[in-house]
This record gives sequence, C-alpha cells and structure tokens, in this order.
Amino acid sequence: MQETDEPPSLALRSAIDGLLEGASLAELKRASARLSAAYRHTGPAMRPVASQADRLAYVAARLPSTFEASRAVLAELRRRAPMLRAESLLELGAGPAPGLWAARPTFPELRRATHVEIDPGMAELGRRLAAAGPAGAGVRQVWCEQDVGRARELGSHDLVLLGYVLGEMSAAAGDPAIDAAWDVTAEALVVIEPGTPAGAARVLRARERLIGRGAHVAAPCPHGGACPLAADDWCHFAVRVSRSSLQRRIKEGRLAYEDEKYAYVALTRAEPDPCAGRVLRRPSAEPRRRRLRLCTVAGVREEVVTRREGARYRAARKIRWGEGWAPAAPKG
Repeated sequence: MQETDEPPSLALRSAIDGLLEGASLAELKRASARLSAAYRHTGPAMRPVASQADRLAYVAARLPSTFEASRAVLAELRRRAPMLRAESLLELGAGPAPGLWAARPTFPELRRATHVEIDPGMAELGRRLAAAGPAGAGVRQVWCEQDVGRARELGSHDLVLLGYVLGEMSAAAGDPAIDAAWDVTAEALVVIEPGTPAGAARVLRARERLIGRGAHVAAPCPHGGACPLAADDWCHFAVRVSRSSLQRRIKEGRLAYEDEKYAYVALTRAEPDPCAGRVLRRPSAEPRRRRLRLCTVAGVREEVVTRREGARYRAARKIRWGEGWAPAAPKG
C-alpha cells in the first residue's frame, strides 16, 4: 500500500477494523475476557493465545496500546540519539508488529524489517496488517517463525526491539535473549515491558546487564549509574490510547480512551544525549506552583517551580509525566 498523510494511529485503527470485518463480536468479547483473565491470574509467562479468535481479540484489544507505547519510546530515542539512522529493524517477539508501525514514521529512513514471531497465525495477521496500511510501504519485510533466543542467526540490524517479550519468557531464557539481541544491535536496542513492578524489574535487569556489556543509556535515565529509586518504587510511564468504537464494544468500556502504562530502556552503541532530568510522576499542580519529581544524575529529587520564575513556570505547567526536564541549579 502507498504511504498516506493519515496519522499512524488512525491508519492502524483502519487496518485493524478491516482485519476484524466479519468476525463475531460475541466471540471476540469472550476471547478478550479469556486473555485478560489469563494475564491476571497466571501472568504473561506463557502467552495465552490459543485460537484465531484469541489472536484477533489480542490485535483488537492490545495492539493499539503496544503501538502507542512503542511510538512514545522510539520518539524519545530519536530525541536522545539524533544521529541514529535506523535503516533496518529487528523486532523480536513481534506479534502483529507494533514496532514496525511505530518505527516507520519515527525513522523514515527505514528500509528493511525482520520480524521474529513463533506463532504462525499471529505472524500472518502481522503480515496482513502491514500490507493494509502505510507501515510496510517501501520496507522489505521478512517474517521468521522461530524463538527470539536465536536472534544471532539473523545478523546485524540498526534498531532492535524487544517489546513486551521478556515477560513471556522464563527467567532462565531472558538473559540469553537479551545478550543475543545486543549482539545483533548495530545502533540501538529498546526493551519495553508493562508498567508494573514486575515489568519494571525486568527492564532494570536488562539495563544493568547491558551496561555491563558497554551499552549507553539513552532513555529514560539521565545516567548509566545504579537506579536511585527505592525498593518499593518502580520506574514507569503512561501514554493515552484512543479507543475505537469496536474496541469499546469488545472491552465493554465506556471511555473513548485508556492509558497504557509501560516501562522501558533504550540503549545505544554510541554516546547519546540523555536528558538532565526525567519527570517520574504526573506533576503536582498547586496554587502558583508546580511540583516535579525528577530522576537526575544526583538521584531522585523534588523541584518546586513557582510563578515568579516566569518562563520556567510556564514550561513546568506544560511538562508531562515521562518527559525530560532541566533541573534548576542548587541554591547556595
């Protein structure tokens, strides 16, 4: 399909609606409920997709959210590594390929994409979605139905993405998969997990392991040192996801949106340009002031920006959870 000026989120929604055309809404609802229950009660250590209805329900209910999280992360990577050129993408545990949809508008130089997805049925849905929208336009794609731990067989790629994968693997398989992914990373490796304590812990483990192998942290951290958060806290962010009318019917939800919470780390071979401070929570709005909780090179700190600070206060009123911020110099 030819490229269009349609926003990526709308193009993806149109492709999903086309894929679901003719599917039984009642069956999709039941499959969506089964998937939600499986994740709640057993966790995502084993992907609970067992039928075509499950696959379609996953695409309808989860793909828009994983796409938006991936897009937010890749946009931040581009800001922090402006010299990065991602002409090739390796998407490990691709599912229906949210990484391709997110990378295509962020890295317009992308020309080659390799998707590793062990489930043939899910890989086929990913191929059909890419063919129905602008994400695959001008990109030579290869789909490999194999385990992500065999990434070294696929050769070097500029950008490697492990999106929502580590939680579907045993702990014993996770570390070798991370090592294999880094070995085929030419420029940048991105790890994304659900924004839960367990998901953030998996991201932190990958971060520490890869720093030990010489990787540089581009985002979200302002530094490559030990995480300064307390043991009962975890680093995560959120992105708002618009729900189509079909999504609302499948999930039996009333709101036209939902918030996808995610944890991530983006690592590069070359020195990046990390932010000076990262906003760790939604800023607190107080009369004539904004309170920001920041991760900085010096650790976690709170900064209060008052109305008397003029332009800085106006910027603080616009800053959002997860964005970079330049902390004020200490007084004294």
